Amino acid sequence: MLIGTHTLMPVCACLAVDHASVAAGRGRIFSVAALWVIGVFGALPDLCSPHLSLEARYASWSHTVWFMAGLVLLAAAAGSFFEKGKRLIIAGVCWVAAGLHLAADAVSGGIAWNYPLTDQVIGRYWIPPQHWIWFDAFFILLAWFLVRVLPYLEARNVRSDSVVSESIEIS
Repeated sequence: MLIGTHTLMPVCACLAVDHASVAAGRGRIFSVAALWVIGVFGALPDLCSPHLSLEARYASWSHTVWFMAGLVLLAAAAGSFFEKGKRLIIAGVCWVAAGLHLAADAVSGGIAWNYPLTDQVIGRYWIPPQHWIWFDAFFILLAWFLVRVLPYLEARNVRSDSVVSESIEIS
């Protein structure tokens, strides 16, 4: 997969959660800064060990369970910069974002999950390279749509809250 998919897949998931939270009247869970950090964590395996070929990905230390194990500490450190009630959520989502990266790479050629101990590869080309650009385009458009619609959802909830409070005052 390409970097747009790795970055925006977890961001779109967080924006969808924000949509559900706002629609339920609880407000946003993820700040803009948190979405940026989550996007970076989604791209982190490729940023730590860039590769242009499938063989290079198989030899990449950042596409292994060992990387994911060490990433727990980095995700916790990243989460610590956010407000107290959301630190654990953001740290967990950052870690999951990197995991989604590995899952996407597993279905687009595979990963050597236990490198350097074994050369065993999990996954294969379920999504061929010629379709990767369409996944990037989809996640770019989805992220744009979710970001653009969120303020309208928030405004609708503000209006409905004010109507409820006005009807209570009239009574």
